Amino acid sequence: MMKKTITVVLLALLSWPLNLIMATEIALPEIGDSAGALISPQQEYRIGQSFYWRIQQSTDLIDDPEVNRYLQSVGYRLVAESASPHLSFTFFMVPASSVNAFAAPGGFIGTHSGLVLASESEDELASVLAHEIAHVTQRHLLRGFEKQKNLSVPFTAATIAAALLVAVNPKAGSAALMAVQAGGVQMQIDNTRAHEKEADNLGMQNLVRSGFDAHAMPSFFERLQRESRFYTGNAVPEFLRTHPVTTNRIAEARGRAATYPLQRQLSDHLQFYLIREKLRVMTVNNIGDLSQLYAETLKTGNSLNLTATRYGYSLALLKLGEYTKARQQLQILIDEDNDRLSYQLALAEIEIAVGRLPVALAIYEEDQRLYPDDQALSLMQVKALLKANLPEQAIKILHRQLELGNPSQVLYQQLAQAESALGHKSQSHSWLAEYYYSAGRITQATDQLRLAAKFAERDEYLLAKITARLREIELTLALMEEI
Repeated sequence: MMKKTITVVLLALLSWPLNLIMATEIALPEIGDSAGALISPQQEYRIGQSFYWRIQQSTDLIDDPEVNRYLQSVGYRLVAESASPHLSFTFFMVPASSVNAFAAPGGFIGTHSGLVLASESEDELASVLAHEIAHVTQRHLLRGFEKQKNLSVPFTAATIAAALLVAVNPKAGSAALMAVQAGGVQMQIDNTRAHEKEADNLGMQNLVRSGFDAHAMPSFFERLQRESRFYTGNAVPEFLRTHPVTTNRIAEARGRAATYPLQRQLSDHLQFYLIREKLRVMTVNNIGDLSQLYAETLKTGNSLNLTATRYGYSLALLKLGEYTKARQQLQILIDEDNDRLSYQLALAEIEIAVGRLPVALAIYEEDQRLYPDDQALSLMQVKALLKANLPEQAIKILHRQLELGNPSQVLYQQLAQAESALGHKSQSHSWLAEYYYSAGRITQATDQLRLAAKFAERDEYLLAKITARLREIELTLALMEEI
């Protein structure tokens, strides 16, 4: 009964606001303690997965293939050199102007777009991701709960209920949290400091092993702390509220960084700047003002990277529908670096926008020769193929991505669309079920599988496959309903 209660309470943490999730932290456990026995890695992953699902149901995550591929490339590079390279990680981007990142159990790491925009280099972005990866590999949330396991279940339940209220009514939720947590605030602060120090240490080791600059971590923290002096109240960068930065902590980080020898950095700094400007164009409130700012910056030359500024200007013009000007700006970049994939993908988007779909398809085909099976390229090419009513070619590319281990919601949705275009109803509903499942919409997923089974009645093999998948998802649904 106690194990079930603990499991239910941990699963209830899925609805906690991100700030609170990162607040419950303690020091490394002694060898032989019970932290690892509290819950299995499989259960921990399920917790993180459910948390990820709930985020998707409340927020439209950034689904741009190029942005997501870039974030994953930096994240997986760090994971490969982390303390637990065997763990499964999921990196995703939240369209929020706040400077923040967070880690959930099971390797689910979210990055706010504002964090990328505030970073001045790929190394700074990597330093934050390395820090969050350390939170996951050291199972901080789980051990934080173990630290408080002597608290009463009603107290824990009250805390969770208050946290849930924050998501619905921030003012009322904050008041409730103050009421139930008044006695435990100092303990949470102490735990946060201990674990933030540990995550800094392990994160920096990971950063260096991955070929990034060790000094990026203290430099980024120091700049955030310096800039935060001009903020008051809730305007303080969210990262500083969930990851308290002190002068001593920065000094310790600088001291650790100084112990690492200088090495040739392996970062593609230009690609970081390009992705940063693409995010800026995607998330800005007034694209007209941004376009004008780009134009003025190009005239004055006052930019950290004029190449990225011109790229951003081209994307802004594209978004404004000024296709001729967008092409002119982009062509300047292509003349300097013809093989840069980001430029080619942007050029294809311009061609599609002006109705020259065959030209865009030719660009994608040539890009596949230079960058075979690139994930972002493949998904954008498939989108154009479906627009051109060429579902057979689209399916071939999408199945290749599955073979390479690159599933995604976009891919499932495109497979469903392609199979539907071919009149393959059972396959279309099956892939649509996977799309819904990956988004945590379990009921819709089961509905689609039942439809798929109905259209597969004459194909025993396909029907058996669909039925087996339906049972798997129904078990998941039953587990969620018990919580």
